Amino acid sequence: MGLVFVLICNGFMLFGTYRMVRSYEKKAMEMQASYVEQQCGILANQIMLNGSNFYNMNGISEEREANIYEIEQLANDIGGRILIIDNHYEILSDTYNQNCGQYYVTGELIRAFADKEVGRTFIGEEYLQVISKVYNQETEKVDALILAISSLDGKNGMTEYLYEQRKTIVGIFFLFTAMTSILLVIFFKKCFGTMQKELDIIAEGHQEENMSEGGFQEFYKMASSFNKIINRYKELENSRQEFVSNVSHELKTPITSMKILADSLLMQENVPAEIYEEFMNDIVHEIDRENQIINDLLTLVKMDKTQAELNIAPTNINELLNMLLKRISPIAEERNITIRLETMRTVIAEVDEVKLSLACNNIIENAVKYNREGGKVDVSLNGDHKFFYIRVKDTGVGIPEDCQEQIFERFYRVDKARSRETGGTGLGLAISRNVVLLHKGSIRVHSKEGEGAVFIIRIPLTYLG
Repeated sequence: MGLVFVLICNGFMLFGTYRMVRSYEKKAMEMQASYVEQQCGILANQIMLNGSNFYNMNGISEEREANIYEIEQLANDIGGRILIIDNHYEILSDTYNQNCGQYYVTGELIRAFADKEVGRTFIGEEYLQVISKVYNQETEKVDALILAISSLDGKNGMTEYLYEQRKTIVGIFFLFTAMTSILLVIFFKKCFGTMQKELDIIAEGHQEENMSEGGFQEFYKMASSFNKIINRYKELENSRQEFVSNVSHELKTPITSMKILADSLLMQENVPAEIYEEFMNDIVHEIDRENQIINDLLTLVKMDKTQAELNIAPTNINELLNMLLKRISPIAEERNITIRLETMRTVIAEVDEVKLSLACNNIIENAVKYNREGGKVDVSLNGDHKFFYIRVKDTGVGIPEDCQEQIFERFYRVDKARSRETGGTGLGLAISRNVVLLHKGSIRVHSKEGEGAVFIIRIPLTYLG
């Protein structure tokens, strides 16, 4: 990892310094070209003012001598060569004193004499060529051209110097990144070693331990995520242990009651028939209760499966609720509780009729069981283009606010004494929630203690499995 870090950093450094040197090189060439163009333009203006005095090769005048001196000075200044060419393409002046009186014709010179735009020309990276026009004051036509060829040795020397400095900078940066990467590797190795030790401790069974959250942001996030996983595992483990404990207790309670009743009969001689019958009825009641708990547990296990089987078919929800209310009405009549069904529209939905009946039955039956004498239970059905809604409202004892999140958990009871009296197993709402979730729906509860409760089920009209 450290080697990769060094290579990447130095790759960026090499590329960056290369771009920097190339940028300087280009800027230097542009500045050199602008300077040569400016000086050639000044020289062209002076030659234009001298006019025929300069073009007369045989004549000698102070103006021409001054211009020739300035041409030679400019040639030395730019480190190159300057040619003066008239409109017959004859070389009037050459700072190298080699081609005076000869003719020189190129495409660029032809375009320049036609008064077309000609720009600077870079000959490789060593020379620069600039053409400036000398106009006739009377005709305003191009009378002559100044052809300047400038050496770029100064720029090349500076570029070579920069490349040498670049090597030094890259070398220093390489050493710096190498040392930094080594220190990072040592630090990361130490952090990972600490994390590994803490994970080994947790893996040995010390689930009460947590990983220390410190170091870089990445290590903090990693440790935080591990701690969340560990805490979630702790919650699941506690939930599992509590579930096993609750199951054991719920299954043991009816058995204990039956044993006490049976022992009472065995300890007495000549038990009257009516007492014997009463005790046997109690035993049968406890057996039914045990059977109900086992059936609810099996139902819940089936619901917990990831791929629980649903027999989906179009179902008339109105008829389903009517059937459930007829089934529960006898229980309600015993306590003088009024049950009423209100349907806003006919609802046909794709559901598992048996499982949805079980879920709704548990909720409506709880509304009756935990209601007051002479209370009411209102069941309503409504729907829209996407969902249908079942609302169950009672006038019962209500659910404390701090208990509303736990009522769908297995074996959870708000009032354990009252639950024992009503014969509940503590699994009904857990089963109802699982059924609703299997149908990709949701279930909510709104309640205030002493003011009853409202359960709202929302399920898609079309199964989205």
